[in-house]
Amino acid sequence: MKKSCILSLIVILQVTACSLSGSPKGSIADVVGASQHGLEVAATTEDLARSEVLQSPTDFDVTIEQDRYAWERTHLFLENYVEPQRSPVRPITKVVGSRWGLASPAVQGGYVYEVWREAIPDGFHYSVRCLSAPEASKEQAALNAANLARFIRDGKLELSLLPAAGPR
Repeated sequence: MKKSCILSLIVILQVTACSLSGSPKGSIADVVGASQHGLEVAATTEDLARSEVLQSPTDFDVTIEQDRYAWERTHLFLENYVEPQRSPVRPITKVVGSRWGLASPAVQGGYVYEVWREAIPDGFHYSVRCLSAPEASKEQAALNAANLARFIRDGKLELSLLPAAGPR
């Protein structure tokens, strides 16, 4: 009986000590004391998605065959994902010389997306930018641009990484 009480006390002390570590409260790393024992903790699904999206180039080339789908995905994103509560939103069309561009309407305190397309031999060159208002996050703007570029190029959009629509 005395052994079980001592064992229970040791377990309680270990759990309490683990809760004082730098891991987020409630995480499995927190419970097992991963940082104290030098254990590697895997990234969350969102962290992995963020890392993959940030590796996407915002300037890229597509073939003539791929361009039709890429340009349609550009329209789809700008019409439906910039301000979901007001969709569909009409993108702004821009033409500068041989370059065609689409941009999202300005959202106060938010982000403006710009996609430029220019003909090159055997295809088109795309350039994707996301501009942020002074009060908006520059890091989120870079993530937005990479997420949109990946969607245009590959058809893969990470909805969980898009910012909440509307003023911040």
